Amino acid sequence: MGILHGGVMASLVESVCSMATAKEVFSENRVAMGQNISVNFLRPVSSGGIEVQAEAVHRGRMTWVWRADVLDSDGRTCAVAQMTIAVREAPEGVDLEELARAAASPQEDPGR
Repeated sequence: MGILHGGVMASLVESVCSMATAKEVFSENRVAMGQNISVNFLRPVSSGGIEVQAEAVHRGRMTWVWRADVLDSDGRTCAVAQMTIAVREAPEGVDLEELARAAASPQEDPGR
């Protein structure tokens, strides 16, 4: 019997929170990047899928703070997290529309 690695859960929380923040700040010519994450693992996930539910508890000019829960397929909380996202002006010449399109489309497998 295997269990889902905690790093996978942390990575999913980071992805959800970063992408949600970026979606909101791109229109202001700003970018979002992970600054800090803290994850407490409460129970293992050994089968089924998982879901990340996140809520922004602070939407500041320079940082956003998220609270997130990782739930198993039975709806049980398996991990709780807090994520801080840094929000900064986009570097000169960065095409945020292109970044948004790339993030929204499925990635092609480079091994094909």
